[in-house]
Amino acid sequence: MSPWIASSIPFVAIFVMLIVGTDLRLADFQRVRRYPVLVPGIVCMQWVLLIGIAGLVGRLLDLPPGMTGGAILLAAAPVAAMSGFYTELAGGHLALAVTVAAVSNLLAPIVTPVAASLGFWLFLESDKAMELPMLKVALQAIVGLLLPLLAGMLLRHGMPNWVTRWRGVLQGIAIGAVIALLGAVIIDQREAIREQFVLLFGVSLLFTLATLAAGWVALRRPACSTEDRHGLLWGFPARNVAVATLAATSVLGKAAVVTFIAVLFATQLTLLLSLALWLRKRARSSSGSV
Repeated sequence: MSPWIASSIPFVAIFVMLIVGTDLRLADFQRVRRYPVLVPGIVCMQWVLLIGIAGLVGRLLDLPPGMTGGAILLAAAPVAAMSGFYTELAGGHLALAVTVAAVSNLLAPIVTPVAASLGFWLFLESDKAMELPMLKVALQAIVGLLLPLLAGMLLRHGMPNWVTRWRGVLQGIAIGAVIALLGAVIIDQREAIREQFVLLFGVSLLFTLATLAAGWVALRRPACSTEDRHGLLWGFPARNVAVATLAATSVLGKAAVVTFIAVLFATQLTLLLSLALWLRKRARSSSGSV
């Protein structure tokens, strides 16, 4: 992945989270106190399930180490800020989704290296330890998630009428930015993708669908409402690509790993964005028919 694309991913995420923040209020987070067990439980469950899925997909399909390693690195990464965007589009519990993402990112400096190293040991027979720059990960969580969310909330508090008037336009711009990033990733990786398109896309689609299915099954419990499920589901497939890419520079073959991460990122953007929009349309149709 070209350096300018890798560096633009956090900026797109910051802009998207700024827009997401305009739909949040401090009162929204008070509801999260109802979930003192659910939030840490979901965060831990995501890491355990995703590492297992990534390793099993690689082993069952006998994938090259670069692909299996890329899937493990993405599974070991924290929840992506984009999960909040998908939640917003799907009409899920945004405050709960953001809280899960924040907790996941705060734990990442410790959990991500441990989870990735365990995945390599179990599925790649590698004892290569990871040494993620903890300061960079912590800074990314603050700059890429917390600060833009706070800025969006402040914007809503200070200019509520303006935000209400332009919310649709802002969301459209955010979607356009995501689509533009998707196109840039595909163009940048076109040569590598062309050579192994069927395998790269097939594995990416399988991994994404498997993580979505695992998340949906895990969230089928009485304590989770439909709104909760539509908020928590996205954290399973949508992991922090920037952290995974950062880790890929120090383990396994960088080119092979980053190429797979790029294809997986592009596949997930297309699939998850479409799914979120479909869930929102479905919810509106259901409410309109009542």
